[in-house]
Amino acid sequence: MNDHVNRPFALFLRWKLKWVVSAYLRVCRGFRVVGKADLPMARKPCILVCNHAAFVDSVYVICSVRPRFTICGAKSKYFQKWHTRFLFGIANILKVENKNQFLQDCGRLLDAGEILLVYPEMGRHPDGMGEFRTWTAEAALSRSVPVFPCYLYGTTKGQDGPKRLFVGAPLSPAGTAESFTEVMRDAVLRLKPEEKGR
Repeated sequence: MNDHVNRPFALFLRWKLKWVVSAYLRVCRGFRVVGKADLPMARKPCILVCNHAAFVDSVYVICSVRPRFTICGAKSKYFQKWHTRFLFGIANILKVENKNQFLQDCGRLLDAGEILLVYPEMGRHPDGMGEFRTWTAEAALSRSVPVFPCYLYGTTKGQDGPKRLFVGAPLSPAGTAESFTEVMRDAVLRLKPEEKGR
């Protein structure tokens, strides 16, 4: 198991900081969640998928989801300095060396009843949503766990106004990794506010 996640002291700090940051985002920044009832309310094996435009995206998702979860993940180069390792420990971010290790760690975490947050683009796209890799679909199909599509509005370039996290109904994994990847991407895109008249 990757030793960068679920460390008790880091989780305790995250729990303490979460409520302070959540209050600030909602009261001072007007952040809110649309479709919150569709989010998992307790720990259970499942995967959240979301677009990824900025480093701060994970902060908004952490402040939106009640139970703890593991973010899968960040490239190993970001773990080279102690201060980023410390911050990633608080955020519960998994180090990703390669696809094989990613899938093995995701499988172990899901088997342990954990919620995972994955950015299927496997990198940030500040100008708009990129293509999804099949890694997330492979992880979901291997354990038959539901996937919750999310769209974070306001961190992509050109998106103005208060930040919003839009959440859709969970998807049941089916088909091939390639076909389910397209299903996930379409579900995330449908949540994009411009396409829903919001």
